[in-house]
Amino acid sequence: MKLVKHLALMAMAAVAAIAFTACDEQPQTQEEHKNPNLNHDLTLVVDIESVTFQSAKVKVTHNGSSTDTWLGFVTYKVDRSDRELIEEQIAAFKAGENTSSLHASKSYVQVLANLTPDTPYKYIAFGLSEEGEEYGNYGVLEFTTQSLGGNPGGGGNTGGGEIINGMRENSAWSVEYIGAGTLYEEEYDNIVKVTSVDNNPYMMTVVYASEWDPTQLRDLAELLVDSTVAYVEEFNSYYGTSYTLEDMLFVGDGYDAFNLYPGYYMALAIGVTPEGAVSGYYAVSDVFEVKEQVASAAFRAWLGNWDVVGNNDVTYRVNLSNGLANKYFYMSYWEGDMDFVVKVDYNADLDALFFYSQTIQEEVNFGDYGYGNLYFYGIDREGGLYTNERGDYGIAIAGILDGGQRAIVRYEDDSVQGYPFFDYMQFIADIDGQYFRLTNAELLQMPAAMNPAGGQIAVSPKVSREPEALRTSLRKPERVFGAYPCAFGPVGL
Repeated sequence: MKLVKHLALMAMAAVAAIAFTACDEQPQTQEEHKNPNLNHDLTLVVDIESVTFQSAKVKVTHNGSSTDTWLGFVTYKVDRSDRELIEEQIAAFKAGENTSSLHASKSYVQVLANLTPDTPYKYIAFGLSEEGEEYGNYGVLEFTTQSLGGNPGGGGNTGGGEIINGMRENSAWSVEYIGAGTLYEEEYDNIVKVTSVDNNPYMMTVVYASEWDPTQLRDLAELLVDSTVAYVEEFNSYYGTSYTLEDMLFVGDGYDAFNLYPGYYMALAIGVTPEGAVSGYYAVSDVFEVKEQVASAAFRAWLGNWDVVGNNDVTYRVNLSNGLANKYFYMSYWEGDMDFVVKVDYNADLDALFFYSQTIQEEVNFGDYGYGNLYFYGIDREGGLYTNERGDYGIAIAGILDGGQRAIVRYEDDSVQGYPFFDYMQFIADIDGQYFRLTNAELLQMPAAMNPAGGQIAVSPKVSREPEALRTSLRKPERVFGAYPCAFGPVGL
């Protein structure tokens, strides 16, 4: 995803109608079951003071004293019964999962933020003791936020579809899968286009067609916003830039690229405001299929057995098998181990392999040592080990040198100050927070030459293909200690 500045021209629509409902009286329990220390005549009233397209100000009053405690909450699940919603809140309160605190004031004003435009909501206030016992008569109010608007002239509701969990299909957007092409002067295999005739800002994402569920769309939208905000913060920290979420939004026609495995998908445009709120608008493409490419001659030239000769003359005979044509390989027999494979990315433009830190397998049985997770990590010149807890990082690159010799050299990132130089890449087992090698043998040191070793090309191992995001940046490796734990190995399998 490219960081491209888009200026959104927002137009406010007229204030949406506000629907009030009377306070419903909670059914009283039998007299003998009432707690005599609670005010069972407590009656709460909810009023609305103002509404915008993504916020509302509500006022709660009651006829009790300031010692009475009560809980208020807002929900977009207006089709659910008041009783069902209240009981859920009580259960969460008792389990310590409700982050809202009890109120003890007779008059309370609360601003509800990050609401979805043009969406009905319900606010409920009910008596609740510190022990989690409900009492009195609850108050409830239904209201609808303003429409965000957005025809080409500004203003007007471009929704028109049925509202499902606060999300409405926007007829002003059309989403289509383009496929391979050039975007921002770079070649991509899977490009999605959104044609827009309004000024509503949006983001794009892709889901498996088999998993498309409109009732879960709001959760997906909120997850997309949260992950994008986290990405922007990491990008700024990594490169010293000052981008915001607004820089990731599209207004008008837009294009985005995705790294997709073969399969069936649907592309989405999801409305997001510059402030980071889900606007409630969406559009979805038809189902499209991504097919595996035909492997290029350059890609096929990497397949097979290779003798990797390190700078210290240590040699590994490894095998590169097809993971996904023109995308990545599976490397086996690194460190002579046949049980674990490493995913190696392929860059067609450079005709080069990229080795990244990665989780190889979780909950591995290491015999007498117990169970632990196995990783592929980089080791620096001083023997420092770097974990991938904050994400994968580049370790090495295999390319073709002048004269045709293939070689593995250290990965370098000049844009990041202090990026380490890795002399080794190897398997590391994490067992209860301690790091172990799989062998006591001398490790291969980079740079290393790669020489064809002949032999049959291995069949691609059975490794599940999980969806993954298009790489847009690499994490800066985090060093966990300075002394390499040679004394811990070997680990028996």
